[in-house]
Amino acid sequence: MLNLLIRFCVKEPLLVTMLALVMSVGGWFAFKAVPIDAIPNVGENQVIVLTPWPGRSPKDIEDQVTYPLSVSLLAVPGAESVRGKSMFGYSFVQVTFKDEIDFYWARSRVSEQLGAAAAQLPDGVTPALGPDATGLGQVYYYTLLPPERGMSLADLRSMQDFVIKYELQAVEGVSEVASIGGYVRQYQIEVDPDKLRFHNIQLDSLALALKGSNLDVGAKTVESTGMEYIVRGKGFLGSDGDTAKAIRDIEQSVIMQRDGVPVRVSDVANVQLGPDFRRGALDYNGAEAVGGVVVMRYGENPRIVIDRVKAKIAQIEPALKGVKLHGVYDRSGLIDETMATLTHSLRDEIIITAVIILLFLLHIRSSFIVAICLPAAVLMSFIAMHFVGVGSNIMSLAGIAIAIGTMVDMGIIVSENVYQHLVDWEADRESTRERSDVIYEATIEVAPAVVTAVATTIISFLPVFFLTGRDYRLFSPLAYTKTFAIAAAMITAVTIVPALCRLMLRSADYRKRTALIAGIMLAGLLAAMSHFLWGSELAKYLNVPHWVVTLSAAAVGFVFGWQLLRERIRPIEDIPSSRFVRWVYAARLRQALNHKVFALSFPALLLVLGVGAFVGLPTVLRPVEKAASVLGTYLNSLPGYVDAKHTFKGLQSDDWIALDEGSWFYMPTLYPAASFSQAMQVLQTQDVLIGQIPEVKDVLGKIGRVESALDPAPAAMIETYVMLKPESEWREGVTPRMVWDEINRVATLPGVTPASALQPIEGRVVMLQSGIKAPMAIRVYGDDLTALATAAMDVAAQLKKSSYVNAGTVNPDIVMGKPYIEFTVDREAASRYGMNAAMVNQVIETALGGMNLIKTVEGRERYPVRLRYNRDLRERIDQLSRLPVVTHSGATVPLEELAELKTTWGPGAINSENGRLVAHVAFMTNGAVGDLESVSAIETELRDAQALPASDSNHLGLPTGYSLEAVGSFRNQIEANLRLMWIIPFVILVNLLLIYLEFRNLAISLAVFSGIP
Repeated sequence: MLNLLIRFCVKEPLLVTMLALVMSVGGWFAFKAVPIDAIPNVGENQVIVLTPWPGRSPKDIEDQVTYPLSVSLLAVPGAESVRGKSMFGYSFVQVTFKDEIDFYWARSRVSEQLGAAAAQLPDGVTPALGPDATGLGQVYYYTLLPPERGMSLADLRSMQDFVIKYELQAVEGVSEVASIGGYVRQYQIEVDPDKLRFHNIQLDSLALALKGSNLDVGAKTVESTGMEYIVRGKGFLGSDGDTAKAIRDIEQSVIMQRDGVPVRVSDVANVQLGPDFRRGALDYNGAEAVGGVVVMRYGENPRIVIDRVKAKIAQIEPALKGVKLHGVYDRSGLIDETMATLTHSLRDEIIITAVIILLFLLHIRSSFIVAICLPAAVLMSFIAMHFVGVGSNIMSLAGIAIAIGTMVDMGIIVSENVYQHLVDWEADRESTRERSDVIYEATIEVAPAVVTAVATTIISFLPVFFLTGRDYRLFSPLAYTKTFAIAAAMITAVTIVPALCRLMLRSADYRKRTALIAGIMLAGLLAAMSHFLWGSELAKYLNVPHWVVTLSAAAVGFVFGWQLLRERIRPIEDIPSSRFVRWVYAARLRQALNHKVFALSFPALLLVLGVGAFVGLPTVLRPVEKAASVLGTYLNSLPGYVDAKHTFKGLQSDDWIALDEGSWFYMPTLYPAASFSQAMQVLQTQDVLIGQIPEVKDVLGKIGRVESALDPAPAAMIETYVMLKPESEWREGVTPRMVWDEINRVATLPGVTPASALQPIEGRVVMLQSGIKAPMAIRVYGDDLTALATAAMDVAAQLKKSSYVNAGTVNPDIVMGKPYIEFTVDREAASRYGMNAAMVNQVIETALGGMNLIKTVEGRERYPVRLRYNRDLRERIDQLSRLPVVTHSGATVPLEELAELKTTWGPGAINSENGRLVAHVAFMTNGAVGDLESVSAIETELRDAQALPASDSNHLGLPTGYSLEAVGSFRNQIEANLRLMWIIPFVILVNLLLIYLEFRNLAISLAVFSGIP
């Protein structure tokens, strides 16, 4: 079958060349169509459920929302884990599915389960699915820059919420645009309880009256004079778009009437415009700002989506009253830089390959045959990538890049063999064979070896396809593209190369006029390509004018075109460069054959050093040292022996390929009790200090969460994007790690725990996978928050003693670190005033916390109306118990008569995993050994500490039923190692079998196979 294909290609070279051209054009369109990103989508296959319950504590949300949802969602088919997080006012539940489960199928199953779970939730609490995106979908952060005349943060936020957000959300490929920063405008009704008491009005009566003051109705239609009139009753507050009128309308809302005199809201409260309660803020270079986050829809092309967003921004900016949208974190820069690096590498490899072939053969057309097959094979690879669904990223293009050498080998093997056969055929004047027969015979002579080489290479990458989870998502693009590239190179080697050899490999019939025309045409082609494609870049690199590069390209083209039509096929041994290589190799080969033992000692030594570099020379040489010591010889006394053991200590095991993203992701830890205003002050101070580092370009800091289900951040959590300048503008000798160390140094303020070194994409991956903001941690499972907090602190103390841990990075969750003010209703006392627990708690909720009762309708804008006691009555904790309450019996009593106040400590956030409470103790290793080795040793130390008697000072005591687990991204590598332990030996045996099938000789097969180890 293969021989028939080769014969057809040799007999029909023009048809094959045209088909190859069509395939290349198709590959070019496929290259433009495949999604482009910096790295593969390594995010978990997750569906996020967000359930808001404003004003509720983490305890209430965990018990009444998160736990019921988590238990219910465990029953969803294909779910691997259910991770819950209960925060002030919100519940987040992340359902992680197996990789083979379709993303949208998983969302539909979760949605179905939510319908059944909703019956277990409190009234008015409605869970909702998060956006159809992954955590890595946050591709574009922007801030709103006010006009020169200035604009308030409230006005900027309104513009973001009601104009910009919807415009950008309509862009194709955008799943969500989340707002952050500034102030949400709110109508505030500040109630005076003394006036309520004077008018004998309960707080719930006031709330009911307000709800009735904001209503539009429809009354069908009325016909008159042949026309139909739509009848409506207007009652929405703010419907005229006049803020002052909306405030007057609220003030004039009637609560009740007494003796024909209405009691209005203005009689018992002050109405004003102010900011809503917020749990998130944004800072840009030390100044508070308003911004948004563009979230890309699952499966979309990041580069195209970002371009569409930028085009939409350019379209809407003229209508934004002078406000400019400034992109701060833009992943397209990283994508472009990554793609440019790899595409330039591919281009350089192709050029270098062609030049080397030209130097060794001194034959332009032979070099052209091999060089033209490389881009053809690469473009064919993109066709396969398009149909399989593999995007362009650093891993997939790296697969093509590392395959270039093998791809070139195939073309060289076939073309060189054809070249040599044609030399012999032209020298044999008596031969009756046709040129096509010579090319066919030369090709089939080496084609089986080419196919075997491809098969062994493809089989060697088989273990990658047996990986799971993040490792599979990260490395499979590389394995796919390398397989596609090598397979495409094999196809071009046995089809296109013979066809091109038939067309181009012949001794030229030199004519000066024809050579002159060819030189001029090629000079014009190269000059045009230089001028319009790559000339400006090369001119910048060489620091010469653009016209010099263009003129040089034309000169090279003319020389090549002139030479192209006068070169002849010469024996390889007549070519000086090839003759020199053969002379050098022949001498070395003769020496090796004459001294076989000495020659074989070098690969044996390399094998020992290779194994030593992998597992460590101390491990490899330990048996040898023991045997030598028995004989009275101590190897450590040999010169350089100890140094070699220290040099080859073994490869460290790390689980993440660090990509230089050109920015840092700084996530320090504040004490959970820190207030929002205190956290904001810390954030702004840090951003100013970080911005003073010379290598830093911009600093975008965030506390709390953006309004998205993808961001389950507590109010005191700081996330800072530190964008760096190009490295050409850095101080001499400064490295990215040095910049990070300086960031940590200047930003570590009192009460702030240093952060782990993370970059934006890397940080998102870590948090999505394990729910922590560090690469590794010890997870403590338990059932009681107080005992869990104690256990986490005990584990942290134990970790600080470990020789494998950087003690300064140990950071336990402060489970019970939030101060609470709790009112316990005195049911008996409340009953004497005609009130039950719900009535008392409603007063507490509304009077102290405030309640958004209604929303104004002001054109496209909607603003909440909040009811609350005056600020001066709720600012001092010692005065809260004295708040006057108008009871249902008509009496006015202080709150302390109805409920007992006490302060205590409770959780700032509650984490759970598959229904069980968890706490994390994050840490970093000290780098003495690899991450896997360190974590394994730490787990052993913790188990040993638990086994010690209670009287031992190093004893780690955990309550019954509590357990520990090391979590982090390293778990992927542990699972990968277990799989590779059995798949790699299988692959090695298959490769040996393929080699044997090629040679049918065990000795030769083993000799060839020995090159693998």
